Amino acid sequence: MVIITKFYRFVILVFITLLMTSCYSTYSVYKGNVHQQTIGKTKNEILRSYGVPNQITSDGAGGEVLVYEVYTQTTITNSSGATKSGSSTAVRGVYGNGGIIIGSQTRGTSVSSANTISQTSVDKTYCNLYLNADNVVYDFQTNYGAQYDYYRCFDKKLTWIGVGVSCLAVWPVIVTVPWAIIAQKKAKEKGIICK
Repeated sequence: MVIITKFYRFVILVFITLLMTSCYSTYSVYKGNVHQQTIGKTKNEILRSYGVPNQITSDGAGGEVLVYEVYTQTTITNSSGATKSGSSTAVRGVYGNGGIIIGSQTRGTSVSSANTISQTSVDKTYCNLYLNADNVVYDFQTNYGAQYDYYRCFDKKLTWIGVGVSCLAVWPVIVTVPWAIIAQKKAKEKGIICK
Protein backbone atom coordinates (compact mmCIF):
# COMPACT_ATOMS: atom_id res chain seq x y z
CA MET A 1 0.00 0.00 0.00
CA VAL A 2 2.87 2.37 0.85
CA ILE A 3 4.48 1.67 -2.55
CA ILE A 4 1.24 2.51 -4.39
CA THR A 5 0.88 5.76 -2.43
CA LYS A 6 4.48 6.75 -3.18
CA PHE A 7 3.97 5.88 -6.83
CA TYR A 8 0.74 7.95 -6.91
CA ARG A 9 2.56 10.92 -5.41
CA PHE A 10 5.41 10.54 -7.87
CA VAL A 11 3.00 10.48 -10.84
CA ILE A 12 1.22 13.60 -9.52
CA LEU A 13 4.56 15.37 -9.04
CA VAL A 14 5.64 14.55 -12.60
CA PHE A 15 2.26 15.74 -13.92
CA ILE A 16 2.51 19.00 -11.98
CA THR A 17 6.10 19.50 -13.17
CA LEU A 18 4.95 19.10 -16.75
CA LEU A 19 2.19 21.63 -16.16
CA MET A 20 4.67 24.07 -14.69
CA THR A 21 7.09 23.74 -17.59
CA SER A 22 4.28 24.60 -19.99
CA CYS A 23 3.75 27.98 -18.36
CA TYR A 24 5.63 29.67 -21.17
CA SER A 25 3.91 30.30 -24.47
CA THR A 26 5.57 30.89 -27.82
CA TYR A 27 4.17 33.44 -30.23
CA SER A 28 5.32 34.82 -33.54
CA VAL A 29 5.34 38.31 -35.00
CA TYR A 30 5.24 38.80 -38.76
CA LYS A 31 8.20 40.93 -39.80
CA GLY A 32 7.70 41.06 -43.54
CA ASN A 33 8.48 39.11 -46.67
CA VAL A 34 11.85 38.50 -48.30
CA HIS A 35 10.43 39.90 -51.55
CA GLN A 36 9.86 43.35 -50.02
CA GLN A 37 13.44 44.12 -50.96
CA THR A 38 12.39 44.11 -54.62
CA ILE A 39 10.23 47.24 -54.25
CA GLY A 40 12.05 50.14 -55.89
CA LYS A 41 14.35 47.90 -57.97
CA THR A 42 14.50 48.21 -61.73
CA LYS A 43 13.52 45.49 -64.18
CA ASN A 44 17.18 44.87 -65.06
CA GLU A 45 18.08 44.36 -61.38
CA ILE A 46 15.18 41.92 -61.00
CA LEU A 47 16.21 39.95 -64.09
CA ARG A 48 19.78 39.69 -62.75
CA SER A 49 18.55 38.49 -59.34
CA TYR A 50 15.54 36.35 -60.24
CA GLY A 51 16.32 35.33 -63.80
CA VAL A 52 13.91 35.19 -66.71
CA PRO A 53 10.27 35.06 -65.56
CA ASN A 54 7.92 32.27 -66.59
CA GLN A 55 5.50 34.82 -67.96
CA ILE A 56 5.16 38.60 -68.46
CA THR A 57 1.68 40.12 -68.43
CA SER A 58 0.20 43.62 -68.29
CA ASP A 59 -0.65 45.19 -64.94
CA GLY A 60 -3.51 47.14 -66.56
CA ALA A 61 -1.94 50.52 -65.81
CA GLY A 62 0.79 50.69 -68.45
CA GLY A 63 3.23 48.47 -66.56
CA GLU A 64 4.10 44.78 -66.43
CA VAL A 65 3.78 41.83 -64.08
CA LEU A 66 6.75 39.46 -63.96
CA VAL A 67 5.39 36.03 -63.03
CA TYR A 68 7.76 33.51 -61.44
CA GLU A 69 6.33 30.05 -60.78
CA VAL A 70 7.82 26.80 -59.53
CA TYR A 71 5.93 23.52 -59.44
CA THR A 72 7.15 20.81 -57.09
CA GLN A 73 5.87 17.29 -57.50
CA THR A 74 6.19 14.92 -54.56
CA THR A 75 5.40 11.23 -54.81
CA ILE A 76 5.18 9.06 -51.71
CA THR A 77 5.08 5.31 -52.26
CA ASN A 78 4.32 2.85 -49.49
CA SER A 79 4.84 -0.80 -50.23
CA SER A 80 4.18 -3.79 -48.04
CA GLY A 81 4.90 -7.44 -48.66
CA ALA A 82 7.95 -6.82 -50.86
CA THR A 83 10.30 -9.79 -51.22
CA LYS A 84 13.52 -10.35 -53.11
CA SER A 85 15.19 -13.70 -53.68
CA GLY A 86 18.30 -14.79 -55.50
CA SER A 87 21.71 -16.36 -55.05
CA SER A 88 25.21 -16.01 -56.43
CA THR A 89 28.29 -18.23 -56.07
CA ALA A 90 31.86 -17.39 -57.05
CA VAL A 91 34.71 -19.93 -57.18
CA ARG A 92 38.38 -19.11 -57.53
CA GLY A 93 41.03 -21.77 -57.93
CA VAL A 94 44.83 -21.60 -58.20
CA TYR A 95 46.50 -24.43 -60.09
CA GLY A 96 50.06 -25.74 -60.08
CA ASN A 97 51.27 -23.72 -63.04
CA GLY A 98 50.16 -20.47 -61.45
CA GLY A 99 47.10 -20.14 -63.62
CA ILE A 100 43.95 -18.82 -62.06
CA ILE A 101 40.56 -20.01 -63.07
CA ILE A 102 37.58 -18.06 -61.85
CA GLY A 103 34.13 -19.43 -62.16
CA SER A 104 30.87 -17.92 -61.13
CA GLN A 105 27.29 -19.02 -61.10
CA THR A 106 24.32 -16.72 -60.70
CA ARG A 107 20.77 -17.80 -60.31
CA GLY A 108 17.89 -15.64 -61.31
CA THR A 109 16.70 -12.91 -58.98
CA SER A 110 13.03 -12.23 -58.57
CA VAL A 111 11.27 -9.34 -56.90
CA SER A 112 7.63 -9.39 -55.97
CA SER A 113 5.60 -6.70 -54.35
CA ALA A 114 2.04 -6.41 -53.15
CA ASN A 115 -0.11 -3.64 -51.68
CA THR A 116 1.70 -0.68 -53.19
CA ILE A 117 0.08 2.69 -52.55
CA SER A 118 1.39 5.77 -54.29
CA GLN A 119 0.29 9.35 -53.63
CA THR A 120 1.42 12.32 -55.72
CA SER A 121 0.95 15.97 -54.83
CA VAL A 122 1.89 19.08 -56.79
CA ASP A 123 2.72 22.32 -54.99
CA LYS A 124 2.95 25.69 -56.71
CA THR A 125 5.02 28.55 -55.37
CA TYR A 126 4.77 31.87 -57.12
CA CYS A 127 6.00 35.43 -56.97
CA ASN A 128 4.39 38.18 -59.07
CA LEU A 129 6.40 41.40 -59.29
CA TYR A 130 4.48 44.48 -60.45
CA LEU A 131 6.45 47.06 -62.47
CA ASN A 132 5.22 50.53 -63.33
CA ALA A 133 5.65 52.24 -66.74
CA ASP A 134 9.22 53.25 -65.72
CA ASN A 135 10.13 49.54 -65.17
CA VAL A 136 10.44 49.94 -61.40
CA VAL A 137 8.86 47.41 -59.00
CA TYR A 138 6.02 48.97 -57.00
CA ASP A 139 4.33 45.88 -55.52
CA PHE A 140 4.58 42.09 -55.23
CA GLN A 141 2.34 39.11 -54.56
CA THR A 142 3.64 35.74 -53.37
CA ASN A 143 2.75 32.64 -51.39
CA TYR A 144 6.19 32.12 -49.84
CA GLY A 145 8.98 34.06 -48.20
CA ALA A 146 7.16 35.25 -45.05
CA GLN A 147 9.50 35.97 -42.14
CA TYR A 148 8.61 35.78 -38.46
CA ASP A 149 10.30 36.57 -35.16
CA TYR A 150 9.52 34.05 -32.42
CA TYR A 151 9.19 35.07 -28.79
CA ARG A 152 8.53 33.30 -25.50
CA CYS A 153 6.39 34.77 -22.78
CA PHE A 154 5.25 33.74 -19.33
CA ASP A 155 1.54 32.85 -19.32
CA LYS A 156 0.14 33.84 -15.91
CA LYS A 157 -3.28 32.30 -16.55
CA LEU A 158 -1.86 28.90 -17.52
CA THR A 159 0.55 28.97 -14.58
CA TRP A 160 -2.12 29.60 -11.97
CA ILE A 161 -4.42 26.98 -13.52
CA GLY A 162 -1.54 24.54 -13.03
CA VAL A 163 -1.18 25.64 -9.42
CA GLY A 164 -4.93 25.12 -8.95
CA VAL A 165 -4.64 21.59 -10.35
CA SER A 166 -1.80 20.91 -7.94
CA CYS A 167 -4.28 21.48 -5.11
CA LEU A 168 -5.61 17.98 -5.84
CA ALA A 169 -2.60 16.71 -3.95
CA VAL A 170 -1.82 18.94 -0.98
CA TRP A 171 1.92 18.42 -0.77
CA PRO A 172 2.74 19.61 -4.38
CA VAL A 173 1.10 22.97 -3.54
CA ILE A 174 4.03 23.60 -1.21
CA VAL A 175 6.29 23.34 -4.26
CA THR A 176 4.16 24.85 -7.03
CA VAL A 177 2.96 28.06 -5.36
CA PRO A 178 6.45 29.37 -4.51
CA TRP A 179 7.70 28.24 -7.90
CA ALA A 180 4.89 30.08 -9.70
CA ILE A 181 5.52 33.27 -7.70
CA ILE A 182 9.27 33.17 -8.40
CA ALA A 183 8.81 32.35 -12.10
CA GLN A 184 6.28 35.17 -12.53
CA LYS A 185 8.61 37.63 -10.78
CA LYS A 186 11.54 36.66 -13.05
CA ALA A 187 9.35 36.93 -16.15
CA LYS A 188 8.16 40.39 -15.06
CA GLU A 189 11.76 41.53 -14.56
CA LYS A 190 12.66 40.32 -18.06
CA GLY A 191 9.49 41.86 -19.52
CA ILE A 192 8.26 38.60 -21.00
CA ILE A 193 4.79 38.26 -19.47
CA CYS A 194 2.13 37.52 -22.09
CA LYS A 195 -0.38 40.27 -22.75
